[in-house]
Amino acid sequence: MSLFSIALLSLAAYYSVDYFPPPGGGGSEIFPMDAGAMGMGGVSVGLRRDIGFSIFNPAASAWTDEGGVAFTGSYTDGDCDAWSGKLGFPSISLVVPLPGGLTVTGAVQGRSRVEAEAMDVQVEGPYTGDFVWTGGLSETYLGFSFRAARWLAFSLGGRSTFGNITTEVDLEYHGSDFPVPYNSIYRDDAGFGMAWGLTLGVMASGEKFGAGFSISTDRRGVVDIDRDFKLTDKTDTTWSDFYTLPGEAGLGISFRPVPEVLLGADVISRKSLSLLGGKTDAGSKYSVGVEANAVGNLVVRGGYGRMKGLWRDGAETLSTGLGYGFGGGMAFLDMAIARTTWDDPLKGGLKETVFSVSLRAGEGWLGD
Repeated sequence: MSLFSIALLSLAAYYSVDYFPPPGGGGSEIFPMDAGAMGMGGVSVGLRRDIGFSIFNPAASAWTDEGGVAFTGSYTDGDCDAWSGKLGFPSISLVVPLPGGLTVTGAVQGRSRVEAEAMDVQVEGPYTGDFVWTGGLSETYLGFSFRAARWLAFSLGGRSTFGNITTEVDLEYHGSDFPVPYNSIYRDDAGFGMAWGLTLGVMASGEKFGAGFSISTDRRGVVDIDRDFKLTDKTDTTWSDFYTLPGEAGLGISFRPVPEVLLGADVISRKSLSLLGGKTDAGSKYSVGVEANAVGNLVVRGGYGRMKGLWRDGAETLSTGLGYGFGGGMAFLDMAIARTTWDDPLKGGLKETVFSVSLRAGEGWLGD
């Protein structure tokens, strides 16, 4: 029996409504990345990180000389109701070097958001319903990176997805044989317990060339859907089972033709995803980008990305950004803006603009 295809428990002996999933399943997704990567079109798998972290290749953080933390915030304006006019989940990452070439790496980042409604939906029996969905999913990573040689590093860690999606329901009775039941107004809380999987990464970095590869396994967790009726104290756990999220693989390269210019290219791929009645096709995100030293500690960035399949098939992204280093090279402020356009089968041409700011700081700048 497939995920979310079984009927849920009845509200009452004479009255039964199954769990009604949000359109699009787990919500509108994003690729978690900092402003530096966004400014380069999303390039991050094959770039060495002296300060910072990429969930798509944690091995890139193995070259840090001291501990550091990074914060990223974003604001979205566009045609996606779930994200437009809102701040994104603030991502936080941490790197802590240990003796023997080990580095502890970790992060918490947003991944999807649901904000949708459906009015006058025909449900079971003589009822129609108004449904409002809110919530979303986030991701976390915790693991180690290891410098095996001056130019080579590996990483091993765990990657987890978790979150909550709430459905506010108001049913209307259209029959003549029974009165409206007391439990026609309720809330469904779909709680996604942490779904853990392994993430393996490798990074090679020389004076001119860099290359990285990372793979994350499928992640499996437990989802519980609790139904709370508005007019009573009754609470029923209506359904509980496992859910599975597909793993991802990333491959990236970088090249410095001259010391002042960095070029990079990435591809990140994923299998198809079925969640909460919605299906996202398998596909890949391709990115190319450039970073160039400008004046002093200022760098400028530009990039292009294209999605094939996934949740926005054919979407194209143009991005640009700036980065500035201060505190003797122990802190960086990055800013980026990315413009994405795509065609929706029902709505036609859509667009989205994302503004992102990141602060990366080493412990030397933060103080003792």
